[in-house]
Amino acid sequence: MKGWVIGAIVVVIVIIGVVAYLMLGGHGIGIILSRTTNPISQVYVYLSDKPVKVDHLYVTINEIAFHKEGGGNDTWVTCSLTQTTFDLVQLVNTSQLVAQCSLTNGTYNIIRLYVTSVQAYVNGQVYNCTLPSGKFEIPLEPSPIVVNGTNYDVSIDFGAVNNVAITGNGKCVVIPIIHASTEKHS
Repeated sequence: MKGWVIGAIVVVIVIIGVVAYLMLGGHGIGIILSRTTNPISQVYVYLSDKPVKVDHLYVTINEIAFHKEGGGNDTWVTCSLTQTTFDLVQLVNTSQLVAQCSLTNGTYNIIRLYVTSVQAYVNGQVYNCTLPSGKFEIPLEPSPIVVNGTNYDVSIDFGAVNNVAITGNGKCVVIPIIHASTEKHS
């Protein structure tokens, strides 16, 4: 039995030698064992992604509407709003009143924003950005508002300043991550 094991070891060593020979382009195992005259250098490859530094991100909204539950998909109540442009960079960690709406009694579960344009200013250059949609429907969190004489504050966080992508061919894409939270007005 020892002869069989020794024979198997010899076969494995021969196979390793043949594979090494073929991998080295037929130059033989001698290259592995001999010193090379060419110094070997290590190359370290790093990947990184720098966020786009947006100086200004102007969003133009021309309409705000609330969806009223119980009236079907077409029951949208429009807020009175003239087309207004906001610089979202100026609204980081703060808020600005956009509209004051008068809603009739009922339960409202979604707010809809109609955005007509977005412009990004990056390093002195202006980009007309595209959005995935011209309107955004955002569920009101943590629950719908029930209008029955109670006043509410609805805060909308666009989350767009950190989601601006300038492509290599000069195009700008904004993919906002919008959240709307509600609380009783104080």
